[in-house]
Amino acid sequence: MTTAGQVKQLVKPLLERHPDLVLVGRWIFVRPIRHFARGILVGRMLDPAKFRPQWAAIHLFQWRRTFSLDWGEWLYNKSSALPGSWDISEPKIATDLFREIEEEALPALRAMVTLDDYLSYVSQHYFRHKLYDWPQCRIIVETALGDLASARATGRANLALWSRTGPQFDEETLDQYQRLRELCALLETDDRPRLAQLLHGWEAATARNLKIERIWEATPFPLES
Repeated sequence: MTTAGQVKQLVKPLLERHPDLVLVGRWIFVRPIRHFARGILVGRMLDPAKFRPQWAAIHLFQWRRTFSLDWGEWLYNKSSALPGSWDISEPKIATDLFREIEEEALPALRAMVTLDDYLSYVSQHYFRHKLYDWPQCRIIVETALGDLASARATGRANLALWSRTGPQFDEETLDQYQRLRELCALLETDDRPRLAQLLHGWEAATARNLKIERIWEATPFPLES
């Protein structure tokens, strides 16, 4: 697998010609980073010479440990003798990678300027259901957008599930349910300042978990307008 040091050397010229890009570990992030993050991962593979790049975007105000790759696409090496293969030992690998990033990834990522842009992209993605059909995700977005009536309805329809405990649930699920119950309780009081404070806290925690707190910018939610 390629190392983080190899990735740093590989993408250095790309970062130099695109001042809105910053490398964090194996991730190339597009700035600014506010309520959502846009990034390109130069991922590991078992073969020490190979890597697998893909791009994706996620909203940060849902508490997260990692950067989900659901809402994005793979980048394929069209110049490789083996279709789609990326081998760091190939002499033109940097040129080929930069071409795919600049022609495929960056136009799509840079088109997401506002939170509405990002949500519009996700709404048309193959995995749109992982936000719009999953109430544990949708309620958070509804709250951030200030659609508290919809968020309350989502919470009331699912609170019985989110109140369950027991050995059949792992610790991560129980922690998620606790956060959702806290959100539901604040929704019932219609306390916009405390709801905003809660989401800002989750966003800051996600930024820390992704190691992007130095490039993340805290900004108001539509909820606060």
